[in-house]
Amino acid sequence: MSEMTRNRIDGWGIYLAILVCLIPIVVPSGPARLAFVDGLIVLGLAAFAIVFLTRKEPVRVPFMAPVLMITVGSLAAVVNAESPSAAFLAMAQDAYLFAWFIMLVQILRDRDLTAVQVTWIWVANIIALYGIFIVLTQGNLTLLDIVKPKGKRAYGTFYDPNMFAGYLVMSLFFVMSMGRRLPWLVRWGSILTMTVCIVATKSNGGMLSLLVGLGAWLLVRAWTWRVRPAALVACALLAVSLGLGALWMNAGVGVGTAQLNAFQSNSFLARAEHSSEGRFTIWKNLQTTYAKSPLGIGPGNSSFLTLSIEDRLRPNSLQAKEAHNDYLAYAMERGPLGLIGLLALMGSAFAKLGAAAKRGDDGQATPDTNGPLVAAMTGALAASAVHALTIEVLHFRHFWMLMAIICVIEARAKAGKADHGSSTPSVSMWSRQPEAAA
Repeated sequence: MSEMTRNRIDGWGIYLAILVCLIPIVVPSGPARLAFVDGLIVLGLAAFAIVFLTRKEPVRVPFMAPVLMITVGSLAAVVNAESPSAAFLAMAQDAYLFAWFIMLVQILRDRDLTAVQVTWIWVANIIALYGIFIVLTQGNLTLLDIVKPKGKRAYGTFYDPNMFAGYLVMSLFFVMSMGRRLPWLVRWGSILTMTVCIVATKSNGGMLSLLVGLGAWLLVRAWTWRVRPAALVACALLAVSLGLGALWMNAGVGVGTAQLNAFQSNSFLARAEHSSEGRFTIWKNLQTTYAKSPLGIGPGNSSFLTLSIEDRLRPNSLQAKEAHNDYLAYAMERGPLGLIGLLALMGSAFAKLGAAAKRGDDGQATPDTNGPLVAAMTGALAASAVHALTIEVLHFRHFWMLMAIICVIEARAKAGKADHGSSTPSVSMWSRQPEAAA
């Protein structure tokens, strides 16, 4: 095969480009929250079955053991389901997303990930600007007004501001994954735009996940740069000392108390108490029901529970709400085996990134290419894992694309082939890589 043939844009490259553009556009949504992108996903799955399975090419199935545990736990919990149809629909959605994830791993493994990164960044910038514009124009607000606890929240092209915040946090780490290969203005302009829009969503879970993700990114980035452990410990101790000093100055001496109180009462942090109260009510109701059904109440059945008048969450309805927590939802809906499977799934993903970081640490990948990518994807995964405490991220399509990218990174690191991209991305990056680097 000639070099020109190998660098030609193929059908799967075009498919990936359109897919990255459509993943964040989930409104308007149809039955079972289907979106426009699902039509493209179904077409891709059909083409994947025809092209790859008819050629009898080996298909990799990552996370098989955790997914099997989740499946067994889900099937056992259907016995106690208030709505068996909702349980089977939830399991069908799980199977659909996992099949799409397997397809993504297969078609991404021989491609330069730079094109996915760059396209994702530009699409996220456009949607973030759109979200900020809608908030500012609907309420005649200024940029300073968007941090207030009340008022319009940025939805962008999502049906939920928390879901929008999760996508933006992940997109922020895609910016970091490019390292210095992005121009300075594009890199910092993207970070500023996405950060402002995250604040405009007024999502406490999104902000918390961003902070945790940044901490994970910093640790792995230091590892890939081969920073000495003693230096890391010294920096951590310095940061803790400064934080404790600031806390003592505020609580003991009263320095900055008025300013801190004003910020808390006039920012979206004031929503945290009300939001957490609603979450705790949901979780308490789930725990009460779970005590009667230790194998689980059935996938997707959290919102089919009937509450008492004193525990109701809706003014004119006794119907419960979704769990708003992936870990609790899996434990209550799918039983202990489902929760163990979920934890094993997340742990396996972190292990894959750890293996890739170790491969870069022993000098077989350059810090300017593989290092930023591994560190940023670790931050994105850590942010998603924390955000799963307040929202069910395993339903999100962008989460499963992240998981596919993580599997590709680990496979390439294991083979000793880092993903080296040029400093100026071109359309040929949507084509297959040469056979020698496949």
